[in-house]
Amino acid sequence: MNANDAMLTALATAQRGSMVADTAPNAPANSSFDLVLEAVAGSALGSSGTPYNLTAVTQGWPTQTLHQAFDVANGWAISGVGPDYQCTQTVTVPVPGGGPGGPLAGHTLQCVASLVSQGALIASIIHSAPFVLV
Repeated sequence: MNANDAMLTALATAQRGSMVADTAPNAPANSSFDLVLEAVAGSALGSSGTPYNLTAVTQGWPTQTLHQAFDVANGWAISGVGPDYQCTQTVTVPVPGGGPGGPLAGHTLQCVASLVSQGALIASIIHSAPFVLV
């Protein structure tokens, strides 16, 4: 990884409280599910405090934007023996209609996430595998 760069490396849907990818994340009867995002950053950037926006867009929901920075408080930690950094975050998504049988039940959906620093010097985008709501 370039010392001054970052990128999103994984985006998956999962049952609430799980880290395991699931293509029906609100089954059998959950009113929400989780987006699990993984990212890496270079050695100079990972603890620099540089601000960025993490944005998640899911069909059928409003965009969620988290204002964060490359620091420990936002989950950035040295990856293994270093020198690069890694971060895993979970974002909870409420299911429209409050749970199973809602307006998007049976629909195939997909999530997109982006990480963009101020001034867009760093920009990364990733999409999830398709998933279905019950």
